[in-house]
Amino acid sequence: MLTPLSRALATVRKPVTTILVAGISMLATVPSAFAHPHVWIDANAEFVFENDKITAVHVRWLFDDLFSMTMIDEFDQNHDTRFFGDENTAVHDNAFAALAEFSWLTHLRRNEELVSFAGATDFVADITDDRRVSYDFKLMLETPLDPITDAISLSVYDAEYYIDVAYTQVDPVLFAGAKNLSCHFEMSEDEKNRIYFDLVAPVRADVICAAKVADNSSSRGLAPGDFVLVE
Repeated sequence: MLTPLSRALATVRKPVTTILVAGISMLATVPSAFAHPHVWIDANAEFVFENDKITAVHVRWLFDDLFSMTMIDEFDQNHDTRFFGDENTAVHDNAFAALAEFSWLTHLRRNEELVSFAGATDFVADITDDRRVSYDFKLMLETPLDPITDAISLSVYDAEYYIDVAYTQVDPVLFAGAKNLSCHFEMSEDEKNRIYFDLVAPVRADVICAAKVADNSSSRGLAPGDFVLVE
């Protein structure tokens, strides 16, 4: 029996099931402990702030070589190794939109409670110079989140482990528009929210923000980057 996400992926990516059919069949016939991911995504996320509150999460995915090849073969109709116009729309409608049912594999928590996104906007699919398909999109929040008063965390994963989503090694989490806040993140394995029959602890990024402290010390007229000669 197919898992819900497997069925969704088979529907969402119906034109590109060359790769996925084998994986779906495997999930239906082998013991769960031996099933493994069939698509790999490198992901990073940027928290978008307005008035020092989180209003959206800007997400970028980079797919593995094999799945990218199938996507390119199916959707790059003019063979220019880019997705433009109708090609981008086709990717969105056939290989992205239905993932809304699974929170776009992006899981935001406030005080350990999942927060639903209002929707996805600004979707752009593209192809990198090394022929890997990328998705760029923004997940909007209905109500802004305050990272000062609430504990905010973000995880990227497929709970059924059909897709392996992992944070990038470089700049996995960024912050944009936090004018009066100083923010950073701390990565850890989320043991409290294990997935895939409790076999996998997804990586979570905990957001830590604090109000910026005004620097009242005297610089004696020096600007950042000035040099002082010491004799």
